[in-house]
Amino acid sequence: METLTLVREAAGAVIAFIGLIFVFGGGLGLLRFPDVYTRLHAATASDGPGAALVVFGLAVMAPDLAMAGRLVLLALLIVALGPVFAHLAGSAAHAGGVAPIAGKYAAPRPGARAERTHD
Repeated sequence: METLTLVREAAGAVIAFIGLIFVFGGGLGLLRFPDVYTRLHAATASDGPGAALVVFGLAVMAPDLAMAGRLVLLALLIVALGPVFAHLAGSAAHAGGVAPIAGKYAAPRPGARAERTHD
């Protein structure tokens, strides 16, 4: 029985770690993308599934079936409601007049001095 528990916990840890990689990628996208809409895409495309994978990994590692069921339900809610909240945030940004960056965008180089555009 101990071997089965060890295998279950190892599988849950691997699933949760994969979810953490997704969440880390979404956080990196939030830091690097230039405007609200592309940042919102990064958050929706990777943070939602990543968080659901983390919670599902915790469900695999859960000590009893009742807790695992609640965690699976939480993962399903994260997957179902993530796009709804992203749509609300995008609609609010659009209604507030936030425009996307048009044209070619060049990210600032690390260590380079920022150019002043407003004098």
